[in-house]
Amino acid sequence: MTDIAINLTAMLARLCLAVGAYVTAQARGPQLVWLGTRAFAPITPPDRLPALPAETWLLLTHRINRLAQRFRTLFALYQAGTLSASRPPRAAPPSPRAPYPRLPTARGWINGRIPATAPCAGTLEFMLHTPELRQFVSATPRAGRLLRPLCHMLAIAIPDYLRLPPHPKPCFSPLALGRGQPEAGSSIAEPNRAPTVAQGTPDRPIPRNILAAARAWRRKTPPITQ
Repeated sequence: MTDIAINLTAMLARLCLAVGAYVTAQARGPQLVWLGTRAFAPITPPDRLPALPAETWLLLTHRINRLAQRFRTLFALYQAGTLSASRPPRAAPPSPRAPYPRLPTARGWINGRIPATAPCAGTLEFMLHTPELRQFVSATPRAGRLLRPLCHMLAIAIPDYLRLPPHPKPCFSPLALGRGQPEAGSSIAEPNRAPTVAQGTPDRPIPRNILAAARAWRRKTPPITQ
């Protein structure tokens, strides 16, 4: 089996280089064109995505390096046959830290801003369709947690073997929640019982016009004598 970790690590290294070159060019500012004594800056296309601060790209580089290290560790354990089925217990949560910038959540937010990352996306898409990586992900589901965020950031279609199972939809039943059930004393709940005036409840009081009609009907109706 081809060493998948080496190929993926090399691809992630090229991705970091492309990000570094983009951040350097962004820090220098736009290149001005001088015509005589006047300087002109390039016009920003209206459909161009807004620029991100340098802290976001620094966080992305840190995440990519950490992802590559975790992937190499998983693949080494997989090759050695010492990969455990369950994850080891996590340590106690660390002390609260200062808020750190978060990465964008839009699909394809990297290659939408850095066109030079297109070869990296093509390499990853080719690797996802190789039988070696498919076999590794099938044996190590934890590897999918590392590959799915990359596919999302680079706008790559996730293969079927890498997709998460759909969440079951909750079964909504009005009868199960107590809604739609016949009220006690009604002709539906007790068909052999004579209809009576419904009693009001705290959450559903009887309207005044219905109460007035029921009282008038009682006064006009003569009592039943045996």
